Amino acid sequence: MKTGADVVAQSIVDATAIAEEFIGALLDEDIASALYDAVFDACGAGSKGKKAVFFEAPLAAAKTLCAVLKMSKAAGAPKEKRYGAIAGRCKVVCAADVEDAIGCGLPKDDVVAFAEACETSTGGDAFSLIVSVGLPCSTNVVRIGSFSKGVVRIDERVIDPAAPSAWAMAPKSTPEAPTKDAQWLYCTNKGKGRSETMPEYSWTGDLRPAKISHTEGFRGLLPVPEDVVRTDYAETSRPISEEQSRLQRICKELTASEKAQLHKCCRVSRGAIDAVVRAIRPGVVPDELDRICHNYITAHGGYPSPLNYYSFPKSCCISVNEVICHGIPDARPLVKGDIVNIDVTAYIYGYHGDLNETVLVGKPSDVDDKSKHLLKVALECLWLAIDQVKPGTRYRDLGNIISTHAAKNNCSVVKTYCGHGINELFHCAPSVPHYANNKAEHKMKPGHSFTIEPMINLGEWRDVTWPDGWTAVTRDGSRSAQYEHTMVCTDEGVDVLTARLPSSPRVFPFASENDENDDDDEAQSVDYLTGRLAAL
Repeated sequence: MKTGADVVAQSIVDATAIAEEFIGALLDEDIASALYDAVFDACGAGSKGKKAVFFEAPLAAAKTLCAVLKMSKAAGAPKEKRYGAIAGRCKVVCAADVEDAIGCGLPKDDVVAFAEACETSTGGDAFSLIVSVGLPCSTNVVRIGSFSKGVVRIDERVIDPAAPSAWAMAPKSTPEAPTKDAQWLYCTNKGKGRSETMPEYSWTGDLRPAKISHTEGFRGLLPVPEDVVRTDYAETSRPISEEQSRLQRICKELTASEKAQLHKCCRVSRGAIDAVVRAIRPGVVPDELDRICHNYITAHGGYPSPLNYYSFPKSCCISVNEVICHGIPDARPLVKGDIVNIDVTAYIYGYHGDLNETVLVGKPSDVDDKSKHLLKVALECLWLAIDQVKPGTRYRDLGNIISTHAAKNNCSVVKTYCGHGINELFHCAPSVPHYANNKAEHKMKPGHSFTIEPMINLGEWRDVTWPDGWTAVTRDGSRSAQYEHTMVCTDEGVDVLTARLPSSPRVFPFASENDENDDDDEAQSVDYLTGRLAAL
């Protein structure tokens, strides 16, 4: 029986092949130049130099359109009928559009290939075609081809995974123009209620809640495929197994096979957060980012752990600017200069895997220096704590290390929320406070699985909660940042199970501030594959 991962893997193979076929069919010498001119006319793109044609479609639609192209050619259809429907779906892109077109933090070679495809396009006789095929898991596969004087070349490069374009992520339903399938309402009563009006509240910063999408399905939540194994709270919203478990008092020691299953789960969580981070661009709405996370996890056969957990209405937490944690993905578009935290947990293979990252919206130059300093300090705090994980370490001691480093850098540590044990249960023992002089119990032992996730503020440490019952914000309105990993204590030290992958997005602070695609090791502020800052 095929697993979700098998289906995703096959869809990547299919998308890679269909993108190549599509390029070959569209760059046929009979229609290529006419297609190019039609796209430019439709887009009103002005001068034709250094601009490529960009086409994007879901895998199923790309297959259908490719078949239609072949059949219309075989039938001897006129040029306009062969490419007409496709030209209207194309865009014209230049090198500067790479992030909007295929995502953020991609490998330098892929960014260069996109730029070269644009730079070498001079007109209808010599231009490039970039085809992006969307997968059910909400990542894309991108191929590049060129047409020059009747000769077609298809680059062997496969850009995978890429992100859906910013244009494809424009919501079909909005608060201003809702559809019958997705209404927009404010969240209330800790996720259980909805309201047409924003509640009264003494907001601490500039951010305000926006409406969230509410579908026609179960409790307005995004649907989960029938074959996905659900948590015990997926229907009831109450995690009874977690509340009644003895693992709220004692720490489970995972066996080697249990650790391997948890690691498999954490790889899905890592893939989901990477998919979301690649798609973070100015103008994108968090509600759409949540959909990417949901689709990625469910396509792989998993359940998004936050969904309906004590009635939380979305599949991940997205916390912007002064939001510390538990931000509900909503309709407010992200803007240049924002900082945004993505907190993802997947339930699959019988385990939960939890991680989060804070990234910038726009280029590093679009964001103020204090916010960039905050991100670096938060990441440093995480890794200073991870470095202490080994048998015999007291969980309470991590708080002293984190608080000392935060204070030295003029930041504070949130005391309300802690790291936690994680395994078959979303939250269990041990408790892992991040502040100094805490009273946490337990010492680390091999097999303990838990998260470390310090929440670091630019201002004071105190927090308040919005009327939705979930969104925790800084009391003084200052910005907050956080990084989190799921890990297992080993005989030798620690295994970070949600570690970054070679394909993880190279975005600040996981890359040089001056060049997020700089491969020069001396220019990197962090060890790219771990996220550990070089100075530590």
